[in-house]
Amino acid sequence: KTKKDIRLEMSGTDVELDKSIIESLADPLTHLIRNAVDHGIEPASERLKAEKEEVGLISLKAYHEGGHVIIDIMDDGQGMDEEKIRQKAVEKGLIQAEEAAEMRDEEILQMIFLPGFSTSSTVTDMSGRGVGMDVVKTNIEKMGGTIEIFTQKGRGTTFRLNLPLTLAI
Repeated sequence: KTKKDIRLEMSGTDVELDKSIIESLADPLTHLIRNAVDHGIEPASERLKAEKEEVGLISLKAYHEGGHVIIDIMDDGQGMDEEKIRQKAVEKGLIQAEEAAEMRDEEILQMIFLPGFSTSSTVTDMSGRGVGMDVVKTNIEKMGGTIEIFTQKGRGTTFRLNLPLTLAI
C-alpha cells in the first residue's frame, strides 16, 4: 500500500512467552510495525538521496536480559523529529509553548503516547488518526512492562518493549 520495499528481519524467535502474552502483543507489534512502514521508512528516492539502501529494513529482535524479555522493533528510516513532535503538541494544545521549550527531547518523544496525538498531515488506512500509540503503551503497561524510544535523525528508530520474565514460560 505504501509502495515501499521493505525487508523484515526477525531474531530471537526461540524466546518463549505465555500464549496469552503473545496474543496481547499482537496488536501493539502490528501497530509499531505499521508505524515503522508508514512514518519511519522513507520512499526509495529519499533513501537513495540519504545514501541508504533502496530497501528499508525493519527488525524484530527478542531476547532475555536481567529478568526481562526485551522486544526491539527497529527501523533504519528517517528517525523521529523531536521538533516536529514539539510543534504538534503545542499546536494541539497538549502543552504550552514555554513548557515545550524547556522539555528534554526524551520527554518530547513521550508525547506520541498521548491519546489523539499524530504528526501525520494526512490520514491513511495505515495511520494518521492519532489512535494507537496510547493503546500500545497502555497494553504494554497492563502486562507490567514498559516501552522506550531510541531515535536518531536520519538513521532510524527503535521501540523497546520490556516485559517482566514472570510472563515468560
